[in-house]
Amino acid sequence: MNQITINILTILGGIAVGAVISGILINEKRLINLKKAKERAQASEEEANKEAENIKKETRGYVEKRREIIKQERKIKEERFLKLEESLKNKEKNLQKKEDRAKEEKLRVVAQEEEIQGVWGETKRKDMEIIKKLSEKTSKGPEELKEEILKKHEAELKIENKEKIAKTEELLKENAEKTAKRMIIGVIQRLCSPTSVETRVVNVKVKNDRIKGKIVGQNAENVKLIEEALEVDVVFNDMPNTISISGFALVKRRIAQKAMEKIVKMRGEIRKEDVKRAIEEGERETDRELFEIGRNALKKMGISAEDKDLCRTVGRLQYRTSYGQNIMKHAMEVSWVALMLGSELGLDPKICLVSGFLHDLGKAIDQEEGVKDTHDVLTKELMEKFGFSEEEVHAAWTHHDAEKQTSAEALIIKAADAVSASRPGARQESFDKYIERIRALEETATSYEGVKSAFAISAGRELRVLVDTEKVKDEGLKAIAEKMAEQIESEITYPGQIKVNVIRRTRHTEVAK
Repeated sequence: MNQITINILTILGGIAVGAVISGILINEKRLINLKKAKERAQASEEEANKEAENIKKETRGYVEKRREIIKQERKIKEERFLKLEESLKNKEKNLQKKEDRAKEEKLRVVAQEEEIQGVWGETKRKDMEIIKKLSEKTSKGPEELKEEILKKHEAELKIENKEKIAKTEELLKENAEKTAKRMIIGVIQRLCSPTSVETRVVNVKVKNDRIKGKIVGQNAENVKLIEEALEVDVVFNDMPNTISISGFALVKRRIAQKAMEKIVKMRGEIRKEDVKRAIEEGERETDRELFEIGRNALKKMGISAEDKDLCRTVGRLQYRTSYGQNIMKHAMEVSWVALMLGSELGLDPKICLVSGFLHDLGKAIDQEEGVKDTHDVLTKELMEKFGFSEEEVHAAWTHHDAEKQTSAEALIIKAADAVSASRPGARQESFDKYIERIRALEETATSYEGVKSAFAISAGRELRVLVDTEKVKDEGLKAIAEKMAEQIESEITYPGQIKVNVIRRTRHTEVAK
C-alpha cells in the first residue's frame, strides 16, 4: 500500500469514528430531552389534577350553598303560605261574625218595623177616635175638619213664607249695592283701554305756505266748494305749512282731508273741476277705508264680517263722536265691560259681546239727511236688517230705556254703557252745555211745589233738593224723589247717572229765661 492509500483510510476511519460518536451524543441528548418532557408532563398532570380537585371542591361547596338557599326559600314560602292560610281563616271567621251580626240587625229591624206598625196602627186608631169625637162636638165630618186644619196650616205657611221672602229680599237689597260696586270696580280695573276722546280738527301738511294761495283759488272758489260740498271749515293761516279742517260730521271731514291731500300734490293751476275730482276720489277711498275698518273691527270682536253693508256701517262708527267720545272705541269698551260683567253673573257671553259692540250702531247713520229716529231705534232697525237674533237686538237697543229690559243681558248692556260713558276722561263737553245742564237740573227740581231750593253738585251727578217742612211731610219725600228722577230721565240729556237726594230738615228752638 502506498502512503496515499493509508491516508485515505485513516481519514475514512476518523470520519466513521466521528459519526459513531456524534450518533451516541445525539441519542444521549434525545434521551435527556425526553426525560425532561416526561418530567414536565408529569408536573402538568399533577397541576391539572390539583386544579380539578379544587374545582370539584368549589362545585361541591356551591351545590351545598345552593341546596341551603333552596331549603331556606322553601321554608320561607311554607311560612308565608301558613300565614296566608291563617289570615284567610281569620277573614272567614270575621265574615261569619259580620253575617251573624247582619242577621241579628235584620231581625232587630224587622222587630222594630213590626213595633212601628203596631204604634202606627194604634196612632191611626186614636186619630180616628179623636176625629170622631171632634166631629161629634163640632157637628162636622172628618173630611171637612181635615180641610179646615189644612187651610189653617196653609195660611200660617204663607205668612211665614212672606216674612222669609221679605227678609231675604231685604238682605239681598242690602248686599246688592256692595256686590254691584265690587263687580264694577273689578271690571274697571281690568279695563285698560286708553282715552276715547276724539279731536274735532285734522291737519294736512304742505311743503310751504306759497302753495296755500294756489289751493285757495280765485276768490276762494276752491275752498268754498270743499266747505259747501262737505260741510266743513277749512283754515289756512293758523299754523305754518298746515291746513286745518274741522267739522262735526267726521266722515265728511275725512273725505275733505283725503281730497285736500290730493289737491296739495297737484301741479299747476288748480281749477274747480280738479277739486270736484279730488272730492270724488276722496269719497271712494273713504268708502273703502270704512269697509276695511268695519271688517277689522267685527273680526276683532269675533262677529261675522261677511255682509259688506254691515262692515261699512260699523266702519262709520270710527268717524262718529258723542260728547267728544269716539263711538267705535266706546262700543268696544261697552262690549268688553258687558262681557266681563256677564261672565261674573253667568250670562250668555255671545249676547253680551255682540249687543255691547252694536248698541250704538244707529249712530252710524243718525246724522244723515232725512233720518229722524233716535239712534237706539235705528240700532234696532239695522240689527234686524242684518239678521241678528231677537235677544241680541233687544239687549242692544233698550240701553236708553226706550223699552223695558226683559233680560239680564239687556240690563248688563245698560250698565256697561254707563261705565264706559262716565269713567274719567271718557267724554268732554263745552262749558256752555255744562252750565245749561246744571241749570236744567236745578230748574226741574224747583218747579215742584214745596221745594225751597235745589243744588246740582259733583259736576251735575247729584241733585240735592231742600223742601219746606210745613208743605212736605216725611212720607211724601220718596214720591217727590221718584217723580224728579223720572222727569230728569225723560227731559234732560246727561252722561252716566244722576242721584236725586230730597232733604227735609226740622229744627225746634226754645229760649230759657
